[in-house]
Amino acid sequence: MTIFLCFLAALLEGADIVSMGLAAPSVAKAMGFSPGQISYVLTATIVGLMIGAAVGGRLGDRLGRKRVLLFAFADLAIFSLATAHAADLGQFMAVRLLCGLGLGAAFPNLIALAAEASRPDRRATGVGLMFCGQPIGGTLLGLFVASQGVGLDWRVIFYIGGVLPLVLLPVLIFALPESAAFRQANTAVEAKQVEARPAVAQVLFGQGRATLTTLLWASYGFTQVVVYLINNWLPTLMVAKGFSVQQAGLISAFENMGAAVGCVVLAVLADRGGRKHVLGATYLAVMIGLWGLGVAQGFWPVVGAGIVVGFFAIGGQLVLYTLAPAYYPTLVRATGVGAAVSVGRLGGIAGPLAAGKLLALGVTPAGVLLAAVPCAALAGAAALGVVLRGREVE
Repeated sequence: MTIFLCFLAALLEGADIVSMGLAAPSVAKAMGFSPGQISYVLTATIVGLMIGAAVGGRLGDRLGRKRVLLFAFADLAIFSLATAHAADLGQFMAVRLLCGLGLGAAFPNLIALAAEASRPDRRATGVGLMFCGQPIGGTLLGLFVASQGVGLDWRVIFYIGGVLPLVLLPVLIFALPESAAFRQANTAVEAKQVEARPAVAQVLFGQGRATLTTLLWASYGFTQVVVYLINNWLPTLMVAKGFSVQQAGLISAFENMGAAVGCVVLAVLADRGGRKHVLGATYLAVMIGLWGLGVAQGFWPVVGAGIVVGFFAIGGQLVLYTLAPAYYPTLVRATGVGAAVSVGRLGGIAGPLAAGKLLALGVTPAGVLLAAVPCAALAGAAALGVVLRGREVE
């Protein structure tokens, strides 16, 4: 039940994460925004995600995963609806920043809930089943946008992103259990009374975790450059490449379908003891997929490259999300995950911003995608370093 409800929550999160990217071509046309201005709007969401993940993870270890998740979803609903009524660049940036706070705060707590509801030897699979909701949500929204044609009002995208979380919120209130592992660990600390909760610095860098944490942050950051460039700019890049808005929506939907399958397949393989090999193959495939997405011509070849990128970049990102819970103890797990997700969002900020600047300078869509290939290589090297150097905890 925990993993299923977290899957539903992740599904709605995934739809909201890609919503601005899907709406961006229509919003730019309606509002007269330049590519650079659109990049500021997309980046505002990621800044919110970064802040929300750090704060939400720490609060999840203090107040409980479920409580923070509920507040995060209320925030997500309110400010997604507010996006539909934004009237200028400043308003768009403000509401997307605030929406990002909810998205960011929810994420480390969803990961912690799914990880703690699973057996340690099936932790990656549990998190993978939850996390695949994100690309499925992006797929469904992409298919909806593609099916509506040019007559779709971009505001509908954000009405969907606001109303559905409001529908799910009472279900989470009454049906989602708090993590049993968190309750037990929290009770044990409260019973001792003399034992203080560790400071953030101790959680992240104490007990020999400094190198591990640094490598985790590097792997998250460079991966997020690729993931957020794809999530936010893929439709716009495909339109710039000569495809219609509807075709761009379909390419995005197929990419997210590949991501949903990749989440589960790669997680199962990681749980079977092949994490090092999974990560190595994943990042090699990401580099090949980005190259193919940039240079391929014709709708179906581009779709094929998009599926590869989705399967390995966004699906492989899931394997990273299973690394952090495995290396931080229960009572500080959401803090460790939240910090990694938050620092990773620096890459998520850099990716869309760099894409907007490159397009403004006249770089082709292929050039933008190829510029992300070195980031995938660095992310893969750091992730392999985590597996080779880290020591997992129960």
